[in-house]
Amino acid sequence: MSVGRIPPHEAQELEACFRAHARHVFERACVLTRGDQALAHDLVQAAFEAAAISWQELRSRAEEQQRNWLCRTMANIAVNGFRREAALRERLPRIEHLYRKVQVDPVEQAFSSINRLPERQHAVAMLRWGLDMKQNEIATVLNMAEKTVSVHLSRVRHRLLTQLGEDYPFDGGTPEGASS
Repeated sequence: MSVGRIPPHEAQELEACFRAHARHVFERACVLTRGDQALAHDLVQAAFEAAAISWQELRSRAEEQQRNWLCRTMANIAVNGFRREAALRERLPRIEHLYRKVQVDPVEQAFSSINRLPERQHAVAMLRWGLDMKQNEIATVLNMAEKTVSVHLSRVRHRLLTQLGEDYPFDGGTPEGASS
């Protein structure tokens, strides 16, 4: 059977079938999915897609038979999905080691965090740790007081220490460890 456009008269019949049975099929789908309405809608759609493909056979059935066919088809689709999920959960422990957290370079992670900082803190942090400049050099380049540079570095260090914990890669891991 070739799948293509549904002739207009069959599309109208299928639409009437949808109007007559979609709510009933949806209610059954909600029961199967424990109230997951998004999944229930997907199951109803899949059941009606199957009905469109099988419409030549289904259209001659009585309304109750059509509704039963749609509910059974929807349930079969749901059960197949549940089985796939169960099989995946069963295989997951065997393949989990393939997806374990990859060790991220702490410096790369720190610079990723630095890139999300406010502009002045970002500039101070990049000059300090990106170009290994001292606080007095940063103050000169950014035309700000050394104390301001120190405050910015302290705030950035605190933020990075909070985010990265023991993976903090700069100044020996201490918040006070900046060189002057």
